[in-house]
Amino acid sequence: MQNYYYILGVPNTATVAEIERAYRQMHARMYRRATVDPALNDRLQAAYAGYQILADPRRRWAYDRLMQQEPESFALPVRPPDPTKVLLARAAPKARWVNWALLAFCLLLALDWVLPLREYANEPVLERQIVSISVSAANPQMAYDVFTPNTKFRLPSAIGHRAREGQFVTVWRTPLLRVVRKVSSPASPDGPEPFEPYGGGVYSGPMALLPFVLMGVAVVGVLPKRPAEVRVNTAVVGMLLWIVAVVLILIY
Repeated sequence: MQNYYYILGVPNTATVAEIERAYRQMHARMYRRATVDPALNDRLQAAYAGYQILADPRRRWAYDRLMQQEPESFALPVRPPDPTKVLLARAAPKARWVNWALLAFCLLLALDWVLPLREYANEPVLERQIVSISVSAANPQMAYDVFTPNTKFRLPSAIGHRAREGQFVTVWRTPLLRVVRKVSSPASPDGPEPFEPYGGGVYSGPMALLPFVLMGVAVVGVLPKRPAEVRVNTAVVGMLLWIVAVVLILIY
């Protein structure tokens, strides 16, 4: 005998209303494909036969008595777990640790920001390299990577003359990640007033919000009772933001 409970996807304790709802949902989902797929059509016909039997209390009672003679067939339908949910559940604990690591990185950025800047006075400019910062060939833009004995920073071409080879500059950089925050060039015609290098990295300019966004994403990922999908997604987004932050630190 066919197990109509299994075909309809309902337990053997389902009410008539639940059986009817299950059949209607199955019919709406499979009807169009069943017209061209013989296997689906047979399944839909079996579901209709099961609906007619299980929706009638007397016929259902007789059907249940017969099915009790085949206990294996009368077992509750067991649906296989969703493989995507299984993978997310397995990855969720690791994703939470990734988010904790991203939070630690944000704290490192905060500590690097609040600690006093380290000053390098009278740094000779050893070398300047021209680099392209264009986003398209139609709008070429250039900048200079400036190297001193202890630091490296980038200047836009408009103020590239403020740090020429052989000149002495004063450089202020963060103590932990060594991000150059300010530069002063007393020998420059523009005077000794400190100026920021190109872009500002993760501490100023348009990317200054990046650490705050990264921290917000990581916090969501470590909160208790978060779904596995949330933990994994926040870890993935956080890692992408972390890569951007590291690239900015390395460049600037």
